[in-house]
Amino acid sequence: MAAGFLLLSIATSLPELSVSTIAALSGEGGLTVGNVLGSNIANLTIILGLSILIARKTINLRGQSQKELVQFLFITSIIPLFIIQRGTLGTMLGVILLILFAYFALTISRKTETTNNTHEISVSNKKENMPFIVIKFLIGLTLIIVFSNISVESSVELADFIGLPSSIIGATIIGLGTSLPELATTIQALKQGLHSMALGNLLGSCITNITLILGVSSLVSVSEVNVVAVQSIMFYVLVSSLTVWYMVGSNEKLTKKGALFLCVIYITFILQQVGVSVLVF
Repeated sequence: MAAGFLLLSIATSLPELSVSTIAALSGEGGLTVGNVLGSNIANLTIILGLSILIARKTINLRGQSQKELVQFLFITSIIPLFIIQRGTLGTMLGVILLILFAYFALTISRKTETTNNTHEISVSNKKENMPFIVIKFLIGLTLIIVFSNISVESSVELADFIGLPSSIIGATIIGLGTSLPELATTIQALKQGLHSMALGNLLGSCITNITLILGVSSLVSVSEVNVVAVQSIMFYVLVSSLTVWYMVGSNEKLTKKGALFLCVIYITFILQQVGVSVLVF
């Protein structure tokens, strides 16, 4: 669970971080918020649902860590409501979000130290390949930044051409695209029976998106946000968070039926966002 939150979630959230930061620096606050919220909706619905269906496994969950992480998720899901009220990203918001991220990370890591301190992993063979690993990481990071810049520019042009707010493009096309790393890692974790790591990756990515990524984006630029467009997205953020909270907290398992229901939520979100936005904007 901690590895999924502290390591995988941050690594798989690099596309969101790059896209959102570049969008904020370009003055596209709506695209920043839309990308973060849309990515969260995708993670909690279509990504989690498809992962369960592809892995063909019912995920049985036990323990307090999963429930606590879902509670963290719900708390962070309420934060965008303040953005709706303010209508802008700002420095104060960024500082608060980064403090929350640090608090969540410390809380999860401390629980790991007290409960899993007897588990040791040999990394001697990895140290020998460390220079090669660092080179691969830097190449991958460079490609992410380059293609994120292209994605932001293309998204703005596409939004202007279709007549949609940039926040809607960010929540749908870009949000799903930047969530593909979570899909790949979650499927692999589930196939290997690492249920806690898989859930930690998805929930951690959602928490990281709203706290770390939105926090950094808020610090680098003060941008206006289309409040009406964000309001239409927030409903599905809360619905998806509450659905996963119920599945983890009450049922303590994720089934194929639940996976199908999550996929239906995402399909409904996409159809309603595109349809409503065309009519309104």
